[in-house]
Amino acid sequence: MKKYLLSIVFAFTFVTLSAQTYQMKIVKKGGEIVKLSADDIQEISFEADESAQQTPKYVTLFGVKWATGNLQYDKGTWKLAEHQWDYFNPRYGLHRNGTEAYKFELMQADDQIDHFNFGVCGKNALTYSKDVYGNTTKTDISGKMYTDDKFQNETTDFNQAAFGDIAYWATKGKYRLPKYDEIYNLAQNGKWQLGYIVVEDNKRIYGYLVTEPGEGDFARVMTFGKELTQEDLSKGLFLPFAGSRYDNTKAVKYAGYGGYYSSSILFEDDKDFARLLGIDSDGVNPDNGDNCRYGQSIRPVVVE
Repeated sequence: MKKYLLSIVFAFTFVTLSAQTYQMKIVKKGGEIVKLSADDIQEISFEADESAQQTPKYVTLFGVKWATGNLQYDKGTWKLAEHQWDYFNPRYGLHRNGTEAYKFELMQADDQIDHFNFGVCGKNALTYSKDVYGNTTKTDISGKMYTDDKFQNETTDFNQAAFGDIAYWATKGKYRLPKYDEIYNLAQNGKWQLGYIVVEDNKRIYGYLVTEPGEGDFARVMTFGKELTQEDLSKGLFLPFAGSRYDNTKAVKYAGYGGYYSSSILFEDDKDFARLLGIDSDGVNPDNGDNCRYGQSIRPVVVE
């Protein structure tokens, strides 16, 4: 829902007498009246209140506040997806054949992007080049920004940042990339249910819903798919099978087959392999990693 800088009702009173001095009368919610001389008004416009739009929306699991949507760049605006299941150009249904899912490509538009190289932000945020990514071993970039791809020159200037935590940069410090231990804890201790959301025309978007086990319940992964209701979604975190974008291409592969969610650190001693959470119809893998040059989904967490 859009919110505006002024929540007002305009009441204009115009009189046809040429000698009349005009005023604009503004009646604000609550009854307060503001009057302005027409001679003092140069322009009237409505602007979206970005601070209100970016009020953190999240679900808390194991003490971590996970965003209720993937990070997206949408026609010039950075935002979180409106719904937990949203990703651009989705592939509907469940596709279990890995070979087929690899060959099936969905092109990512230049102005609607939600798969990102590891460790990029600022001027590099939207790159799909195989030559641009963050590549320093064992540097945790969650909540940090840098001017170089080796993560050596840290900066707090959002305009100067070119590498680092893209979620932190894009949301002006409200969200960050999840740390590896946060992803691992979620995978190991959560109750994971394979399922689908029914959207327009009865189409299905697949993924996993993860919740905290209730009293007497236990952590597990359930790989029989079921329909997930809005009530189900309100209790946990849904991660869609949004696939992965390969290097030097805008093509997203594996959509509808699996989801690959970035963490904030590289995989052990590798310089071009980043840790991520991998999910597909066979299960949940927190020990996964993938090429830094590939574009992965990002489900941020709230900065506290």
